[in-house]
Amino acid sequence: MLDRVRPLLSEGDVAVVGNGHLARVLTVRRLGLPPSASRLLGRPHPGTLSSLTTEDGRPVIAAWNVP
Repeated sequence: MLDRVRPLLSEGDVAVVGNGHLARVLTVRRLGLPPSASRLLGRPHPGTLSSLTTEDGRPVIAAWNVP
């Protein structure tokens, strides 16, 4: 999925909607970590937003579990 989203990032923001487990796994993969690292992130609560961005060319978490 990330391979399909990555080219779109050059055109602007991209929204991906999914459940909590999917959000955690996609986040850690985007950060370059193994899927097992997803347990390090708190479980996203229903109806919250999380956001990734880049700093100095590297992906980072900008917000996590924002109501």
